[in-house]
Amino acid sequence: MNSIESQTLVLTFQNPILKFSKYILLFVFIFSGITSFSQSKKQLQKDKEKIEQDIKQTNKVLQKTKNKKNSSLHHLKVLNTQVKNKEKLLKNLDSEIKYNNYQIEKIIKSIEKIENTISTKQEEKERLKQEYAKMIYQSFVWKNTYNDLFFLISSEDFNQLSKRKQYLKQIRNHRTSQIKKIEQNNLDLFFEIENLEVTKEKLTTEKQNKDNLVLSKKTELQDLNSQKKEKNNLIVEIKLSENKYKEKLKNQQLKSQELEIQIKKIIEEEIRKSRDEAEKNNNGSPLTPEALELSANFESNKGSLPWPLEKGIIVQTFGKQKHSVFAGVETINNGIDIATDPNQIIRSVFDGKISRIFFIKGEGKAILINHGSYFTVYSGLKDVIVKIGEKVYSKQKLGIVITSESENITELHFEIWKGKDKQNPVKWLYKAY
Repeated sequence: MNSIESQTLVLTFQNPILKFSKYILLFVFIFSGITSFSQSKKQLQKDKEKIEQDIKQTNKVLQKTKNKKNSSLHHLKVLNTQVKNKEKLLKNLDSEIKYNNYQIEKIIKSIEKIENTISTKQEEKERLKQEYAKMIYQSFVWKNTYNDLFFLISSEDFNQLSKRKQYLKQIRNHRTSQIKKIEQNNLDLFFEIENLEVTKEKLTTEKQNKDNLVLSKKTELQDLNSQKKEKNNLIVEIKLSENKYKEKLKNQQLKSQELEIQIKKIIEEEIRKSRDEAEKNNNGSPLTPEALELSANFESNKGSLPWPLEKGIIVQTFGKQKHSVFAGVETINNGIDIATDPNQIIRSVFDGKISRIFFIKGEGKAILINHGSYFTVYSGLKDVIVKIGEKVYSKQKLGIVITSESENITELHFEIWKGKDKQNPVKWLYKAY
């Protein structure tokens, strides 16, 4: 009996779940790396898309004023904006390439691990095949060498017969169990190798994206250098007619001052009205409860107000700025100038009430909206579709932007005031930076 037992193949297998768990950590590490990379890359992509939209819009504006001699200053403003956008895009690409380079090192190591794991798994699979074949062969040898019935009836006594019967049963059960384990392990290995191959393919694709980014950066650099050259040529051209352009700048500043005077006058009247109304109600505040709530809501939306145009690029920012061509010349902007397409709809950036609709010579119509202690100004409309005293809501249509016939410029001037204090609209509008 001992000689027979010694011929029985006894295979020991690890639990498939425990065996597979060694590689779960590898998958978690790899896929968590991909996830974090995707999240960071996603933000970079969103920023990139926004910049590319601005560049596209700027190109449209540039094409309209390129051959208009009267609009050289405006064309220069737009060119400056485009150069800044291109520089932002290059910075974005640099960040993405830098981040990619860091991730590529991790990806290469991960691919190497996966390849080694696949090789190990293939070897393990081959070993299991051999063990399976060996077991089948030994089963065949057992059946042809030993007869179960003879083995049983040759027992010396009933006790030995019972033990031999139990032993044969254990051998059959063990063989069946081991065959099932081998089959399950083979199946696990098949899916594991498939998953590893898919992961390897994803990582390889990410690695290849690096080359595309570098190529994209080279193209953008060429475009940027080309536009810088155009900008420098335009500056030379403008300097040749310095007196003409300085006179034009002077006229623009006079119009800006006229607008500021009218705005201040209207705001003072609005503040006086609010105080008179508050005194009548004896609420001890310079604003009515309704106006106070409106002011608080307006203020709480700082940085997330909708743009006054659906399409547009900021070509002139807020505050005092040195002129990009003429030394010693400064311009002051009480708001921002947004270049856009002809016939674009101008809309309210928040709920409020139309305080005034007035006219600026050579600049079209202007609207001032009251938002409690805040006021917004929209200057450069050819058509107005609201009335004084009318309540308006966020994104409600106010009118159509005007286009200069002589210069082919379509531009909205937008301001925000808190009482008599000018605000930088860029800090209030959604993603205006």
